[in-house]
Amino acid sequence: MIDLIVGWVQNSFNFFNVTGFKPVEKLTPSQMGYKFEHDELKRLMLRLKRFETVEFTDVGGTPLTPQIVENRYGKDGGIDCVIRIIAPTKKGAKNVATRIRNILINGDY
Repeated sequence: MIDLIVGWVQNSFNFFNVTGFKPVEKLTPSQMGYKFEHDELKRLMLRLKRFETVEFTDVGGTPLTPQIVENRYGKDGGIDCVIRIIAPTKKGAKNVATRIRNILINGDY
């Protein structure tokens, strides 16, 4: 019902004929899923950027960056990201893993 009213208002008042106004492109459910996953992963990458012992790779070992993530589309609908911790000691790796776990659980990214 709301779409009907909005469409009627747009057509009646010629909102699309205003200079510089572009209608919003409607995304398919799969496009919305990819956009959500890309945005979440880029936010996490930004949050963990200062962690020197953390790197993001795909399952093949190729490093991922926010620019590369934007163009990644998995066949199964996912990006397939691995968060790899490279620390000189086991205790250091465990510490970093705990911090990342807490960031993920609390949504602090």
